[in-house]
Amino acid sequence: MNLLYLTIIIPLLSFLILICFGRHIRSINVMIIGISTMLIIALITVFSCIDFSSNTVPDMTLVYSRPLWNWFSVGDFTIPITLTLDGLSLTFLSLIIFFSFLIYFFTACYLTSRKDIYTFYAYSNLLIASLLIIILVDNLFVMLIGWEGVSISTYLLIGIYYKQARNGYAAVKAFIIMHLTDIFLIIGIFLLYQTLETLNIRDVLMQAHDNLAIDSDIIFWITLMLFLGTMSKSALFPMHSWFAETTLAPMPAMALLQSSSVILAGVYLVLRFSGLFMMSSDVLAIIAIVSSLTILFASTLALVQYDIKRIITYINLTQISYLFYAFSTQSWSLSLNCLINYVVTSTLLILASSILIKKCQGERDISKLGGLIKTFPMLYAVFLLIMLSLSAMPWISSSFYIKGDIILGLMTQNKLISGTIGLLGILFSSLSIWRLISMTFYHKQKQHDFTETKRISYFPIFLLLIFTTALFIYFPLPTQGIIPIADLDTNGELPFQLLLAAVTGLSFLIAYILYAHPNNEVKEVLNTPMIKFFLRLCNSDWHYNYLLHTLFVKPYVYLARLLKKDPLAFWDNWIMLGIKKLNSFIVDLENGQIRWYMVSMVIGSIITLMLLIFI
Repeated sequence: MNLLYLTIIIPLLSFLILICFGRHIRSINVMIIGISTMLIIALITVFSCIDFSSNTVPDMTLVYSRPLWNWFSVGDFTIPITLTLDGLSLTFLSLIIFFSFLIYFFTACYLTSRKDIYTFYAYSNLLIASLLIIILVDNLFVMLIGWEGVSISTYLLIGIYYKQARNGYAAVKAFIIMHLTDIFLIIGIFLLYQTLETLNIRDVLMQAHDNLAIDSDIIFWITLMLFLGTMSKSALFPMHSWFAETTLAPMPAMALLQSSSVILAGVYLVLRFSGLFMMSSDVLAIIAIVSSLTILFASTLALVQYDIKRIITYINLTQISYLFYAFSTQSWSLSLNCLINYVVTSTLLILASSILIKKCQGERDISKLGGLIKTFPMLYAVFLLIMLSLSAMPWISSSFYIKGDIILGLMTQNKLISGTIGLLGILFSSLSIWRLISMTFYHKQKQHDFTETKRISYFPIFLLLIFTTALFIYFPLPTQGIIPIADLDTNGELPFQLLLAAVTGLSFLIAYILYAHPNNEVKEVLNTPMIKFFLRLCNSDWHYNYLLHTLFVKPYVYLARLLKKDPLAFWDNWIMLGIKKLNSFIVDLENGQIRWYMVSMVIGSIITLMLLIFI
């Protein structure tokens, strides 16, 4: 673990090398640099895991700390740069490196343009380094460096095709939205320092537990600011807009942004401060409300999209919300298992869609595809297995147990509305992936020209498919003593599992009726005014972009046009004009006539005396 600092230094050096010399290096060498970078970090991570497990004592919490140097000091205020590794940060480190390595490997088989290859590996290395700063440092002020690095990396990855104006606008939009909530995170850090006079994470948690009261005002505001600070990184409603803009990035970059990097930053922050969030029941209720809105928004939008990228984006956005459902029920250890399940499923979905789009020569509109089951039977089988995971296939998929426990926890805590929305999220996600499969692989074939892909690109997919099964329900994670372990109420678990199985079966039945074999009666139902209104609402993204444009963009443009000619300069011109007129009048008085000067002096003296007498 003495080499832990290299996990940050190596990707930063790789980023600098590729960004400076990448355009002059052959593509194969760029791939070697990128994959070698991740391979070295993976080896360091493996050695750290071995060292950590060999030094772990039962019923004890192992925390490894490596001081590097003091960044700066102002009086008694000192910011040290220290790397800290415990069970939680080791879990996130392993997740990030493992899935990033798979994506790097897939990229070598997927991207062909030399410019895309070197920019992807360069910006991704910066993203990995920024994320590792967040999970390894023990000081909130230093964590902000990684936090901002993640925002910059997201901007760069979305804007890889910056010459297209739409991509440039999307990158700027993502950058702005991420920084809107970063303000709340900074406020939360200020409140923590003002209250506890420390920015060391371990000291903050210990002092908050000893000195702050549960559900006090200061705890509410601190946890609320921290949660609002994580909303954009976690793509929760209404800060989800940047998540949809990732569809303009290359598919490997989209996989990094949506599954194994950016999302993990917000989740890690909440888990790291789980001891604080447990002390504020009001904020946990707010988290449940925001998660419910995100599920309703994303799952309904996924039902009406035709772009493959946007379908899988909104499906992934729906799955993220179950993580925060687990937070709201204080099921912290369960949320980690949900996180692993989400990363596996979302990465699978994006990689499989990448191969599908590439085989279809870049065609992403599912209405223009069809009948591919005979042409790509292996890819069809992969999508079916992913569908089983997203649909929470009873007693087969790991998501059946994980999502079932999360929703059961909501129900047992009398959060019936949130639990019902959680069931609807599973239903709508299942329908969305069934719709994608039906329109792509069934019906009449509309495209006949395809591109060959390398068979080795299936390797990450086949490896990840193993982790979606019920054999990997609960990973043995070294988080004892770091995050609280809540006892699940298993009363009524079997009846609830039967209910969840019924929801999954209902989704299969509805998908068969709507997408596999639609008849005239189904078409008549879909043409009813209520269904048409619902479809229009979803196709317009719930009018969210219109609302955003009306409330923020239009006032900004109006003020920009108002200030275009600088209204202060307008009044400044009048003042200058008045001074010039007064100066010209005074200059005319200087005519060289002594009698005029004497009269002026007498008049001035009289006015001065009158002022002294009467005032």
